[in-house]
Amino acid sequence: MRLVIFVQTLINPVGLKKRRILDLVEENYVFASVLHHFGIDFYDYQEQNLAEVCKKKGLKPELIIAGLEDVIEDDQEHLQYLIGLPVDLVIAYLKHKHFSFVKHTLPYLAKLINCYPSQGGCTVINDIKWLFPLFVEDFIQHMHEEEDTVFQHILQIEKALKGEVATSSLFFNLKKYSIKAIAHEHQAHDDVMIGIRKLTNDYAHEKDSPVLLKVIFSELQSFEKNLIIHSRIENEVLFPKALLMEKELYKVISKYSVLN
Repeated sequence: MRLVIFVQTLINPVGLKKRRILDLVEENYVFASVLHHFGIDFYDYQEQNLAEVCKKKGLKPELIIAGLEDVIEDDQEHLQYLIGLPVDLVIAYLKHKHFSFVKHTLPYLAKLINCYPSQGGCTVINDIKWLFPLFVEDFIQHMHEEEDTVFQHILQIEKALKGEVATSSLFFNLKKYSIKAIAHEHQAHDDVMIGIRKLTNDYAHEKDSPVLLKVIFSELQSFEKNLIIHSRIENEVLFPKALLMEKELYKVISKYSVLN
């Protein structure tokens, strides 16, 4: 219901400009991340309206409104679109999402969590303050390993099929890295947010909880949803494509062996 009300507000941007930052964020927690993108931490301007904050920051309200419209989209469409792309473009997309997670999403989440008062605050948030940096460290290490090993191996298979590298140069790695085994292991370790999800009781909060807590939980939940879609792209698009390429390369190697 909040999203419906907010979209209706977007139709009347003049009305949106006159509304308090606190009210806008309460209606759609995504607005907090949009404000952050423009250098505005919503918790510092809760009682001011959008027009006042934009004037103080030297920003045009229309830019922020447009930014909000851009993030209200269905990420599910990305999965359908990527199915028809070659594997190198799928990997480029996944690496771009990795970059976005590291440079934007995770720092924003860390800032929100660290800004929540520790003294007399929420016990769960204090636990998250301890757990989140450990999660980020492991998550970033996983992404680097994935890019340097899995993605690189798949790209080499593609290059071998195109004749850009010698198939013989991949023989050792084909034995070392089985696409089927990689995909199986990936699916077995998909739920990276399980610790935080359990800690927050599935991101549940009281109706009268502070808006900052609501935003934190909403952003954590949104991040988890993005990770689920990201994993689905790897499991349902990248690995099936890579498996077909791997089989094709084995056929090429087998044919070459027979001829020699």
